[in-house]
Amino acid sequence: MAELTARQIIEEMPDNFRPERAGRADAVVQFRLTGEGGGDWYVTIKDRTCTVVEGVTENPSATVQVDTADYVALSTGKLGSMKAFASGKVKASGDLTLMKRMENWFYKR
Repeated sequence: MAELTARQIIEEMPDNFRPERAGRADAVVQFRLTGEGGGDWYVTIKDRTCTVVEGVTENPSATVQVDTADYVALSTGKLGSMKAFASGKVKASGDLTLMKRMENWFYKR
């Protein structure tokens, strides 16, 4: 089985979205993934749906910057979010409480 990539995880977010956990959330999160296979994507959570677009959006609710390998580790539960933030592996700006809440809105890979 091929190793999961950051691109796969980002692009499959709508399939792994748990709308019952997101409730009435209305947010746009910009992901800036660095390193091999990285890029920019933004995720929109609104009306109990999740959409992903490759590119950059203006005025996101939050922005996350992380290396692709660390993003895969976060998404698969091999790296805890608090440890990743504390160690500087993840840099975030904007609504940081949104980032914490979002952890529970998706099935783990």
